[in-house]
Amino acid sequence: MSPDSPLLHSMVAKLARRYPLGPSDIDTLLALPHRIARLERGSFLVREGDKATHCRVLLSGFVYRHKCTGEGARQILSIHLRGDLVDLPNVMLDVADDNIQALTDVSVALIPAHEILTLALASPSIAKAMWADTMVDASILREWLLNIGQHNARQRIAHLICELALRQEDAGICDSGQYHWPLTQEQLGETTGLTSVHVNRTLQKLRAERLLRTSGRQLLVADWEGLKVAGDFRSGYLHLASATSSSIQPARSRDMLRAALRHSQEHAVSRPG
Repeated sequence: MSPDSPLLHSMVAKLARRYPLGPSDIDTLLALPHRIARLERGSFLVREGDKATHCRVLLSGFVYRHKCTGEGARQILSIHLRGDLVDLPNVMLDVADDNIQALTDVSVALIPAHEILTLALASPSIAKAMWADTMVDASILREWLLNIGQHNARQRIAHLICELALRQEDAGICDSGQYHWPLTQEQLGETTGLTSVHVNRTLQKLRAERLLRTSGRQLLVADWEGLKVAGDFRSGYLHLASATSSSIQPARSRDMLRAALRHSQEHAVSRPG
């Protein structure tokens, strides 16, 4: 792929929101060598035990991370969307300790692992941005543990919907309260620790309360404040620059990149070097 690939703009924009990046950092990230892979829903991007030869950047669609028990029961550990470096930790760990699978049809950019390591060693700002990104992923995982361990079914599902809504807005892939919903009821149960029957009943109640509406793989939040209360949702753990629903309009990748660079430069003086 040629330098300054527009396909990497969403990744670079996200990293620039994590830590201030200069123009040379952004140019270097955009010039990373990569190849594109397109995979169908259900395909494995990474299997537990795979050697980490590449880092995958999600260009379109949704993927999920999961682990399975010896008896085959599955627990979904995270959901990723456009711009995410979905297996960045594996670059340091060398071998994958979980599975990454496509929730929808997806496109990914595969960047050689040694290129990521070389770049991180050469640029402290890029290294800090990547480090911050993995720390946010860890923050989300802690919130998921709290959600599953201490919330009831209604709270668990409402909380997850709030999170995915804000993350889609932050990535610029939503439209005024209308969100993609990539999870089946079975997968939603594997994410929240509920049976499919319990998930179905809970979604019916949320719809009956006029908090949301669903149509196929689309979800409309009808009452954002009510849904936040239902999910005991507070967005601080996402560490977003702006965490207000239905306020971020979809942007084209070049505009996102310019905005991220502007945000990065404006805040550079307020962060330690």
